[in-house]
Formats: sequence, C-alpha cells, structure tokens
Amino acid sequence: MFDWAWVAIGGAVGSVMRYGTAMAVQRWTRLGFPLATLAVNIIGSFIIGWLAYLVIERDFMSVQARLVVMVGILGGFTTFSTFSLETLRLIQQGGWQAAALNIGLSLAGGLFAAWAGFTLASSL
Repeated sequence: MFDWAWVAIGGAVGSVMRYGTAMAVQRWTRLGFPLATLAVNIIGSFIIGWLAYLVIERDFMSVQARLVVMVGILGGFTTFSTFSLETLRLIQQGGWQAAALNIGLSLAGGLFAAWAGFTLASSL
C-alpha cells in the first residue's frame, strides 16, 4: 500500500514540473503548434531511457526510488492524453499537416530520446 504513496508523491512533482516546463516553452515560442507537450515527452523519454539503463545494467535504484522517479515523476511529467487532445484539436481546425507532424515528431522524437538516454548512460 505504501508503494501507492511513492507514486502519488512522484506524480505530483512530475505534474508541477510539466506545468512549469510547458509554461516556459509557450512563453518562449508562442506557436500554434503544441511544442510544449512535444518537449516534455521527448525530455521524459530521454530521462526514462537513461534511467532504464542504470536500473537494468547497474541496479542503480531501489524499488521505491523507481516508483517515485520512473512511474511517478516521469508519469506525471510526460503526457499522452494531452498529446492526443492537442493533435485532435489540430485536426478539427483543419491542420492535418500540423497534426501529422506532431504525431511523427512525438513518436520518432520520443523513441530517439529514449534510445539516446539509454545509449549515453551505457557509455559512461
């Protein structure tokens, strides 16, 4: 039962981090494209790739730390539901090309970032 508390604490931290990151990206870019969601998902993918290597190869974190960081913080920081809604809104507004770009960049960027994080961590 205490594991749920670890996830909840991490989720709260990750959600606040996502909100802050999204606000900063929106202030800097002011685009009609959902760059903030793309940014947090790629950053989160990189971090989870990095941590996955450390957990798998080096047993770097305790189970509780994994719950806080990988499930809680990164789960709260990244967001598939926001990505889905923003992509739907682009389509509804006739922005099929922007929607396709968002899908492609999110998928390719997230996979590349996870790979890069894992690979970089394994090289240190």
